[in-house]
Amino acid sequence: MKTTAEQRARLEALIRRAEQEAQERPGTYRAKVGLLALLGYAVIFGVLFILLALSAGIGWAALVSTTFVIFLLKKKLIIVIVGMIYVLLRALWVRFEAPEGYRLTAKAYPQLFERLKSLSRRLDAPRIHQVILTPEANAAIVQTPRLGVFGWPKNTLILGLELLLSLTPAQADAVIAHELGHLSAAHSRFGGWIYRVRLGWQRIMEGLAHQQNIGASLMRRFFDWYAPTFAAYSFALARSNEFAADAVSAQLTSSADAAQALVNSHVVAGLVNERYWTPFFQQAERNEQPVAPFGSLRDFLRETPFSIDELRGKVVEALAVQTGHYDTHPALYDRLQALQIDAPLPKMPALSAAEVWLGQQLPGVLADFDRLWLQHHGEQWRERFQYCRQGRQQLAELAQIPADAMTAEQLWRLATLTEEFESDKDPLPLYQRYRAMQADPDADFVIGRLLLKRNNPIGVAAMQVAIEAKPELALDGYRWLEHFHRSRGEQAEAEQWQHRADRQMDVNRAADLERQHLSHKDSLIEPQVDAATLAALRQAAAAVTGIKRLWLAEKPMQHYPDAKTYVLVFAKDVFAKEQKLTQQLLARLSLPHSLFILGKSGPHKALAKRALKVGSEIYRR
Repeated sequence: MKTTAEQRARLEALIRRAEQEAQERPGTYRAKVGLLALLGYAVIFGVLFILLALSAGIGWAALVSTTFVIFLLKKKLIIVIVGMIYVLLRALWVRFEAPEGYRLTAKAYPQLFERLKSLSRRLDAPRIHQVILTPEANAAIVQTPRLGVFGWPKNTLILGLELLLSLTPAQADAVIAHELGHLSAAHSRFGGWIYRVRLGWQRIMEGLAHQQNIGASLMRRFFDWYAPTFAAYSFALARSNEFAADAVSAQLTSSADAAQALVNSHVVAGLVNERYWTPFFQQAERNEQPVAPFGSLRDFLRETPFSIDELRGKVVEALAVQTGHYDTHPALYDRLQALQIDAPLPKMPALSAAEVWLGQQLPGVLADFDRLWLQHHGEQWRERFQYCRQGRQQLAELAQIPADAMTAEQLWRLATLTEEFESDKDPLPLYQRYRAMQADPDADFVIGRLLLKRNNPIGVAAMQVAIEAKPELALDGYRWLEHFHRSRGEQAEAEQWQHRADRQMDVNRAADLERQHLSHKDSLIEPQVDAATLAALRQAAAAVTGIKRLWLAEKPMQHYPDAKTYVLVFAKDVFAKEQKLTQQLLARLSLPHSLFILGKSGPHKALAKRALKVGSEIYRR
């Protein structure tokens, strides 16, 4: 299995090669992309052909030779063949759930569907089967294959309520035209087909990931190689498709509307998060009763809440972002250059697309979204309030303790609560005082994080100290260091930390596998167990009727050896059921360690016997 760094290097090389070939030999490149797209279908239909051929062969043999059928039955080959057909067909029949949301109908919202019908007709776009409204500031078309890997997609247009509230109807037209452009005949037919194939293989991989059978496992092995390879090689075409969809959008509306929609989408959503959503959620820290957000969001956007200087500064920031190496969506600057238009300032609509297209139904839609939001988030709001109230009470109590009388534990708690609940106070001196009292890699990590956020290079050393002392912090630490150097334009240093993060991801993945699997090849040793864990195990066993004895062994870990993994073996009463006892033990245990539970005489008795040889008896009823 290739490491994350090796996979990244391979895909980056493939993307660079494809981009170079697309520029130098566009005809050859398109032919290769087409053949690579067909390879996926060839494998799927090849598997299907083999299955049908096997079925036809068995049927023909049954008709012409009873002896052959008896032979297949005696050797149990027919069971093997039929079983293989079943599991492979089951793997190919991947089910996809259609996107969910607030469904809009043509009868209730005629103005919206009239615009959609007009745009689709002008673009000769495939039929949109349903339109759903979601809370986000986003728009997309999702194709859901009704026949799994064999296609026949159902097209769903997703419109974000926040997006419609922040755009004029003309700008919203431009957004929808861009999405329809990917699928339409106005777009290059070949480019549109490749766009759909890319999305299709991604969804097939997601569907196969949820199937647990041999056939799905075989198909996954192919698609784990094929889908990333196809995505990487078709990357250059996918990026050009975004420019083509922008051109379609400008053609159907205007370059000015397309540019305005792009700028609004890149800038306004971030400002709304800063100025509306962040203060909104902060209300949960002081108000126990949850507040509904969407009616007040409409009022907020109506008030033109952003100053010219604020908008201009955000546009400058957005234009400075360069096109990413892995994102098929080009950066804002490149998209505006392709439209041959300068970046306009974001313009809040006098009359939004939501008000025009949803019409008199808009207040009811907002009320429904508010009601659904309260249903899904009301309990979390109240939990957040209780958490904040308790935190502030602790903070007030700690603030009364003189600084020279504080224990290290109290000072750490004061620092964390100050950072969380007192945004106007700098927590860094508190963390530094704590670190002077006690060596702690967690404190080094926090100090490093705070300094790096302030663009202070001293944070690099603090973060490295934390990572060296506590490897569990490595992945997050490497990502902070990568972000720090990349934000300063130090690309070489950023790449070094990214490669270290890739290697750490491989280590973490291997550590997870160690803790998820127990086999006869694994070594077991006498457990080194703390008193709290022993007490918890004994207490759980005493509470479960049917448990007679417990033994404990330890599986030594190659990765993160301080994070223990134990094997718990139990002996039971004669009539007690092993699976039920196992579930009851697990329900009563909440340990900071990984734990395998085996019955002494159950289906894993060979493993249990090995654990008994090296383990210790820790409980007897």
